Amino acid sequence: MIRGIIGLLVLCSGFIQAQDVHYSQFDKTTSLLNPSLIAYQSEDYEIQLQRRSQWSSVTTPFNTFSASFNARDIYKSLSSGVTILNDVAGDSYFSTNGISFSVAKALKINKNLFSFGAQASLYQRSINYDGLVFLQNEQFDITNFSFFDFGLGVSNYKRVGVKSALLLGISSFHLNRPNQSLGLNDKVFLSPKHLIHVSYYHMINSKIDINPTTYASLQNQDSEFIIGSGVTYKINNKFNLISGVYSRIKDAVFITIGMKNKNLSAVFSYDINVSSLASASNSMGGSEVSIIYKWSVYKQKNEKKTKICPKYL
Repeated sequence: MIRGIIGLLVLCSGFIQAQDVHYSQFDKTTSLLNPSLIAYQSEDYEIQLQRRSQWSSVTTPFNTFSASFNARDIYKSLSSGVTILNDVAGDSYFSTNGISFSVAKALKINKNLFSFGAQASLYQRSINYDGLVFLQNEQFDITNFSFFDFGLGVSNYKRVGVKSALLLGISSFHLNRPNQSLGLNDKVFLSPKHLIHVSYYHMINSKIDINPTTYASLQNQDSEFIIGSGVTYKINNKFNLISGVYSRIKDAVFITIGMKNKNLSAVFSYDINVSSLASASNSMGGSEVSIIYKWSVYKQKNEKKTKICPKYL
């Protein structure tokens, strides 16, 4: 049966296969980038909040929100985390809601700190047909479905001299190829998504750090490539200014600006569309904000009490 849908092609398998969460600040919610990265967080505990709104100048915006809690070294170099996700796309309110559990094991070999991570997720997707216009009457079998998802990741952190460090990671998601069909008799599988990311950290002087970064993903016929650099400027002993300029090749240029102290950081970013959709969107892409709070619990060591024996003359 030929299905004519005016507006978003939400029922096409190609769209659904590409319906992964999309963040410009891809390195903030680490569980969505690479589950092994939770082993590298600087403090014992970390809360990550992130929200993105895209294409509001063209259609009903695509909104994404995620919240994560990660704990480092909870048992013998083993770290774990949980992420809650809500994503709503377009006029059909095609939504993805789910929860992910990640675990990572750190292993130090010479000057390299390796981390191996695994992630198990449970998602539910739903669609509302009321806002869509069809060229002919259609009978749809399913308005929501649930699926299990599985991913793996590995990364390596290495100090390069006194002022520099290198982080390299590779991850894969949807390894079990979950069914995404909205029809009872159809089989539409979510293709595995493979990512690679490289970040170089370098301290130029006592006030300025730079962080050149490269990110690439491949999912079936869809690919994404990001290159850019972040800059951290030390304002005083309490606050740092965070900024950066990045390019999503053939799609958008986005800038970041934010503040950070020891425990709390907040970063805002905005996409400037440079693709073929620029004329329709007036070059407006998406706005995004991330907030991260981290802390450590310092356990006071119990001092051994000295038992003094009485001295008798």
